Amino acid sequence: MPSQPGSRRSEHEAGGAGRRLDRFEGERRRLSLTSESPDRTLAAGRAIGSLLPPGAVLSLEGGLGAGKTLIAKGICAGLGVPDEVTSPSFVLAEEYAGVVPVLHFDLYRLESVDEVARIGLFDAIDGRSVVIVEWGDRLPAGSLDPDVRVVMEIAGDRSRGITIEGRGGFLDALERSIS
Repeated sequence: MPSQPGSRRSEHEAGGAGRRLDRFEGERRRLSLTSESPDRTLAAGRAIGSLLPPGAVLSLEGGLGAGKTLIAKGICAGLGVPDEVTSPSFVLAEEYAGVVPVLHFDLYRLESVDEVARIGLFDAIDGRSVVIVEWGDRLPAGSLDPDVRVVMEIAGDRSRGITIEGRGGFLDALERSIS
């Protein structure tokens, strides 16, 4: 029986989790998942984070309470961040040390591209750090070209729909790591 994203497995058992990609390859496509609990959402995030190469840019999208910060916590865990990851809603940006440095931005309170530029989002996209942008869909089209787009939807009290858009090689590796 295939494991669910929330099941606990070693990296060896995870069928590829922990095998960080060197780059994104393949055609863009989507992968849809359902998470039935916060633990499974965290596990999906860990699986995503374990695969991300340095320089990856992620846009986390969805309404209030959809789970963007929760999946960001999982992504950071998959990147080896030992710190408590919190929503940077009021500080706008957080930096974490992991296997790869992580810069976590929250655009919810920002109203213009100029404000986004002032907090350093565009400068942070430097090919070395993983950049996570909550509310990336608030930017005008073409302002941010994320390698991975994660759209979170509330599907029930504790369940979430998670749509991940990215390159085929990344999504194939992600599917292997969560199956």
